[in-house]
Amino acid sequence: MSRFYPLDFRLMAMSQFQILTLLCQTAASTINSALNQFLAQKMVTSQAVSREVFEAQVVALVEQMQTTTVANVKYIDQLVSLVIFNSGIMSALNNNYYIIQNPLQPGVYIQHGNYPVGNYIISDSSNLNYNYCDCKLMSNCTFQAGYYNYSIGPSHGVAGIYKPTPPPILIVPGMLVGCLPRDSMLQSTLECFYNRSCLNLIGISQAIIPLNAGASSRFRVNTIVNTLFEQLFVETWQNSSNFTSYYNACYPEACSYTYTQPGNFLYAITMLLSLIGGLTTVLGIVVPLLVKFFRRLLVKCRGDAVPTIENDLAGRRFFYFS
Repeated sequence: MSRFYPLDFRLMAMSQFQILTLLCQTAASTINSALNQFLAQKMVTSQAVSREVFEAQVVALVEQMQTTTVANVKYIDQLVSLVIFNSGIMSALNNNYYIIQNPLQPGVYIQHGNYPVGNYIISDSSNLNYNYCDCKLMSNCTFQAGYYNYSIGPSHGVAGIYKPTPPPILIVPGMLVGCLPRDSMLQSTLECFYNRSCLNLIGISQAIIPLNAGASSRFRVNTIVNTLFEQLFVETWQNSSNFTSYYNACYPEACSYTYTQPGNFLYAITMLLSLIGGLTTVLGIVVPLLVKFFRRLLVKCRGDAVPTIENDLAGRRFFYFS
């Protein structure tokens, strides 16, 4: 692969599609892991909730799981990017760093790549009027990928500047090259692979079916791969909950409910009469029984008493019971 120029699509294509494969596999494993953890959780309620409350709670839990999963993937991806960049890993494709050896001088030294910023048309060979992105300072330096009919030449070793001069034979729409295959792939789009003519242009077999650019997709054709990956390549999340299964699992022994309504005059009169009628009925039963009880008690007390007659000094008589 070293015979291709660092701006050439053919130099980085294989590595980029290996990266894309890993991104898809990472998204799939992340989703499976998140779903397994989510389904292992239990929904515990102190009381059996209604269908509406149950479905609302499930939707909230699912949305929280989705948000957390996407955020975790984004943070891990940023961490990986920082580790790779700060470690100064040298790509074997000679696109971020490359070794220069002068036969007339002992030893070798490392030169870092510089990608042009802007369009393809760069005619000034002095390189003084144009800006370049330095791979030593940034890992996401990119440039439009194309097919070049020249390999690494004298201009390659001038301060590590990769110049698109002469212009490429053709360009690959949406695809970028850069310091690292991973970063350039994340900033690329897959728009070329929705078009049969573009696939033919870069020599893709007729057996490969172009991607379907259907109107139902929430992603546009020119959406960058980084956005697709941050959304885990998921078109839609489908939630399916079963209230009947939940209720059967949490079947209560008894159910009760309260019915609240505003009071009115007729209701108040009805309740008052009901209370009076109920009180009259109760007293009609209880009072006769109480009267009989106390009458018997009084008769018994009188029957047990023994009258005693005594005379005082004045000749008066006193009757009392003992």
